[in-house]
Amino acid sequence: MPDQLLVLGSASGAPSGRRFATAFALQVTGKLFLIDCGAPVSTLLYRYGLDPLDVHAIFLSHWHMDHVANLGLFITQNHQLHRPTELKIFGPRGTRGKINRLLTDSFLLPEKLRFPLKITNIEPDTPYQEGLLSVSFFKTQHLEKPAHKSNFGRKAMACGMVLSAPGWRMVYSGDLVSPHELSPHIKSCDLLVHEMAHHQPETVADFAEAARVPRVLITHLGEPFDEAPEKIATAFAGRYNGHLTIAEDGTKVQLSQPA
Repeated sequence: MPDQLLVLGSASGAPSGRRFATAFALQVTGKLFLIDCGAPVSTLLYRYGLDPLDVHAIFLSHWHMDHVANLGLFITQNHQLHRPTELKIFGPRGTRGKINRLLTDSFLLPEKLRFPLKITNIEPDTPYQEGLLSVSFFKTQHLEKPAHKSNFGRKAMACGMVLSAPGWRMVYSGDLVSPHELSPHIKSCDLLVHEMAHHQPETVADFAEAARVPRVLITHLGEPFDEAPEKIATAFAGRYNGHLTIAEDGTKVQLSQPA
């Protein structure tokens, strides 16, 4: 089976009747991973024929609720189902403390979990290897506002990711102030997964064309694109010459060809 990215949720900060919150299932050489964990991942995995107990690791871009709201339930679901293997969670600075507080606030002591839980506070630009999958996080400007820093300090960190395996390389934007934040990471990218909650589509189209990205997947849609995604396609027309996909919940993108 070729490596594949499945859009579980394509909404932005306000899930709609059409879209659930941000989450992706990534299948790499038979292993299952999650990129972000917006609600209701626990149910959506079953909907698409996947088992939550098979998730090997979760990669979190940042701690806005549209990206992490299902995380506590996902952990307790695995606990109640007697998960037989370790679950790994990677996220920005502060992730370990946030998850431990999430568990204790819901009256589940971390040491009482029925499975090993390994939480890693990532270091930007450090590659993490999970089998044949390599993941490197990079900081974005999404949480760099003075109010965030004065109230939350160094834990106000948002990240994008570069994910790669034999035969493909993908850049996941996370949430951005500008697509040009991706410039140091976009070289040799086969697929750009770019959010559309904080940008005009023309800006993203011009960036992707200048960077010569062959495929773009637009996701994280809110108003005015939730019910009218064709507006994005119209804006890209004549500006971007690669292959454009506008995500719906359930969209599948093949990342590599089978050997």
